[in-house]
Amino acid sequence: MTIDLLPGRGVRLPAPLPELPFGLGEDAVRRLLAPHTALLRGGVESPFVCGATWTLAFSLPGVGVLLYAGRAGDGRFSDVGVTRDPRDERPACPVGLHGVDVFGWPAHEVVEALRAGGLPVPDPEGGTLHHDTLRLSRNTPNARPLATGRKPRREPPFTFGSVSLGAAPPPPR
Repeated sequence: MTIDLLPGRGVRLPAPLPELPFGLGEDAVRRLLAPHTALLRGGVESPFVCGATWTLAFSLPGVGVLLYAGRAGDGRFSDVGVTRDPRDERPACPVGLHGVDVFGWPAHEVVEALRAGGLPVPDPEGGTLHHDTLRLSRNTPNARPLATGRKPRREPPFTFGSVSLGAAPPPPR
């Protein structure tokens, strides 16, 4: 049960859910998801996202998924976001990009694996990695208080907890 982010194409949801290619209209996405609403905890919602023409959100085990049309303003599915949901007690659904589980490993290992697979991603600055239409953001775990008067010797490894992928930007006019 893996969510596969498909750069330039869209997102493949875990079977029996459908693959959703970028460029679909809202009605088409709703029709593809409709037979599977029983698998989507809480069903499909339409939250407000500033700048988006439409948005659809649903939950899968351990993650929230957001689909929206926002970039080109033409009402077509253009972006997908997936965020870890620490409140969900179910084992989290892996989120794959080029065969790498982007939430399943420390961020530096994810970056190394993506580079080994040929994707020239930069180092995450301040916990965020941007590459073309891909964005990976730091997981924000519950803060642990430091012992009084002690500074950490080094920043502990962090994981990514949010990823978004957009369709290829439209060609210049």
